[in-house]
Amino acid sequence: MGKPNLLKTSPPFADRATQLSRHSTPYRDPLARIHWERLTEHAFWLPEQAVSLYGIEEYDNLPLDVRRRLSHYEFARFLSAGAWLESLFLQRLARAALKGPRATRIYHLHELREEAGHSLMFLEFFERTDLDTAVLDAPFDPWLTALGRRLPFHSTLFWSAILLGEEVPDRLNRYVRLHAQGVCPVAVELCALHSTDEARHIAYGREVLRHRLERAGGLTRVLLGRALDTLLHRFVMTFYYPPPSLYLHAGLPPGPWAARAAAHPARRDFVAHCLGPTLARLRGLGLTVSWP
Repeated sequence: MGKPNLLKTSPPFADRATQLSRHSTPYRDPLARIHWERLTEHAFWLPEQAVSLYGIEEYDNLPLDVRRRLSHYEFARFLSAGAWLESLFLQRLARAALKGPRATRIYHLHELREEAGHSLMFLEFFERTDLDTAVLDAPFDPWLTALGRRLPFHSTLFWSAILLGEEVPDRLNRYVRLHAQGVCPVAVELCALHSTDEARHIAYGREVLRHRLERAGGLTRVLLGRALDTLLHRFVMTFYYPPPSLYLHAGLPPGPWAARAAAHPARRDFVAHCLGPTLARLRGLGLTVSWP
C-alpha cells in the first residue's frame, strides 16, 4: 500500500480548525486598533492586586509612584515573556504550515498572522515607554526554550506545552480585562485583543490534545501529568514571578523582594485563582496537574 495523501486525509480536529479559521478571517492589525495616545505612566499598568508584592507590608508602605512604576515593569516583563514564547511558537508553526492536511495548514497560517501581530503590538508598546529594556530582555527559561525548539510538533507533550504556554499568561490577560478600573486603557486594550485571539488558539490546542489523549493509556496520562506539573511550575515562574533585578530597576530599595513575592501566601493565592479554570480543564481531560 502507498502512503496516505496528507493533503486529503484530515484529522478528527480538522472541522474545528476550519471553524476557527472562519472566526479568524476578519483580521485587523492590532497596531491599528490600539488607542496609543491613551498610554500614560500616571496609572497602574496592572490591577494593583496583580502586582507581585501586593499585600506585603513593605510594599504597602512604598510611595504611590514607586508602586505604579513596579506595575509598569511587571506588565512590560509579562509582555516580553509573551514575545519570547510566541517567537518559539512562530518558528514551529512556520514549518508546520508548509505541510499536512489543508484545514490545519490554513489554521496554522491564521495563528502565524495573529501571533506575529501580538509580538508587533508588544514591541510597539515598548517603543512608546521609557523603561529600561535590559531587564525586559533578560533571558527566559532556557529549559522551556530548548523544549519548545526540539519537541516533535505532533507529539502529545508538545501540544500539552503549547496549551499551558497559552493558558497561563492568558489567565492574567483576562484578570486585567475584568479588573480594568484604574488601569491604563492601553494596557487593558492590549490584554483584550491578545486574549480574544488566544481564546481561539487555546480552543484548537485543547482539541488537538483531547484527540491525542483519546488513544493514551493510564500510564501515559500519569506520566504526562507529572511532566505538566513541571511545565506549569516553569511557566508560572516565568509569567507571574519577576526576576530580582526588576525590582531594583523599578526603583525599589535593595532587598529580597523576589524571595518575598515567592514566599507570600497572597501571591500564591492570586496565581491559584488565575489558574483555576486551566487546572479544571486539564483534570477534565484526565490529567492530574496542581498548583502550587
